[in-house]
Amino acid sequence: MAALFTVLLGISATILIYFLYDFGQRDFLRETEAAIDAEISVLATMGSGADQQDQIITYLTHRSQHDNRVFFRLEDGKRHFRAGNIVVLPDDISRLKEGILHFTLESDQGKRELAAKIYTLPDNDRVLVARDIRDLAASYERLKYLSLVIMVLMLAVVLVSFGISFFVVSRINRIAVTAHDLITNNDLSRRITIDTQWDDLSNLARLLNTFLDQIETLMISVREVSNNIAHDLRTPLAGLRSEIEALKGTRVEDHHLDKLMAETDQMMRVFQSLLRITNIEQGKRLQAFHEIDLSALLQDVVELYEPVAEEKNISFALRLEPACRIKGDADLLFQLFANLLDNAVKFSPEASVITLTVSARQGEVLVKIVDQGPGVPDAEKDAVFKHFYRGDASRSSQGNGLGLSLAKAIVRQHQAVMSLHDGDPGLEVRVVFQPYQ
Repeated sequence: MAALFTVLLGISATILIYFLYDFGQRDFLRETEAAIDAEISVLATMGSGADQQDQIITYLTHRSQHDNRVFFRLEDGKRHFRAGNIVVLPDDISRLKEGILHFTLESDQGKRELAAKIYTLPDNDRVLVARDIRDLAASYERLKYLSLVIMVLMLAVVLVSFGISFFVVSRINRIAVTAHDLITNNDLSRRITIDTQWDDLSNLARLLNTFLDQIETLMISVREVSNNIAHDLRTPLAGLRSEIEALKGTRVEDHHLDKLMAETDQMMRVFQSLLRITNIEQGKRLQAFHEIDLSALLQDVVELYEPVAEEKNISFALRLEPACRIKGDADLLFQLFANLLDNAVKFSPEASVITLTVSARQGEVLVKIVDQGPGVPDAEKDAVFKHFYRGDASRSSQGNGLGLSLAKAIVRQHQAVMSLHDGDPGLEVRVVFQPYQ
């Protein structure tokens, strides 16, 4: 394809250059011949006989005196000079085209380049009518040089076009081969090779690689979620089946039913949490976004958890700046901070303090929740946001490992950033929002 494109472009350039050169040559000859023919047409209108000779000589003398671009030579039948300003013809006479002569003449004004035609009179005398074509010849030479320059530039365009075409086609084929391998081998780890940084196709390849990274991450996440669902629900389902089987043929008491319903409700909560995360990630709540006062919202979350915290003698230290406003969904944000505060209370030791800070800084709204619990190891700081992930510190506590996954989905929905840091001691959770515009 690149070679075909280059050949077509080369043929087009050749035709263009030939047309330009031929048109310039034809225009040069046509203008020269027209000027000479105009002089000959005047000579043809003159009388005949001796009177004609006098008129021609007078005309030639007059024209040569008043127009230094016109030259004449009147010859008799034996080709002897009779009148005009071309006394001696040079030896180097050539032919421009049929009927037009070309030669160089030394004159009082210097060397002249002339084009001429011969007009034969009725008495066999003849007049050589010549015209200075230096200006036209100079223009024609400039046109030839211009044509040469255009030819060189077009050749450069052809070569550059071939290089670009080859480069583009090779990159497109590379993308196609990678896509084919992905489809054929189902290998999501394949990536497009990038060996340049300046071209648009490399930018496209980087974007596609990022896209493939996200697809691979999502596929891995789906597999992990499926495995975790199978693992986390296998035990309660097996226990539920055993209990139901044990009740066969016996009298069912209310407390047996209550236990079975509690286990069923727990499994339903898992699926409801997964469905809620999915709905949030799909952006189905964007229409509920409006201006939110984060300080007031966090105050409401703290009031909700104060009774739970009092059971462990945990207190809250609030540092809430006023007028820290963002755009968001109040219900989702309440759920976000409720999950974070629930974890902080759950893992904080008795008689400890949980610090909540809301502040505006450099065009951002920062929320920090710091507890004095065991914290999260650096190796687990990214993993804790995965579905069903439960670190060593949370193995003994109740939960399904979806709280931080839900929190992460809410943060992403609000185009915010959540990160975990060491609280020294404990864990510091930071959530950075864009201020309300």
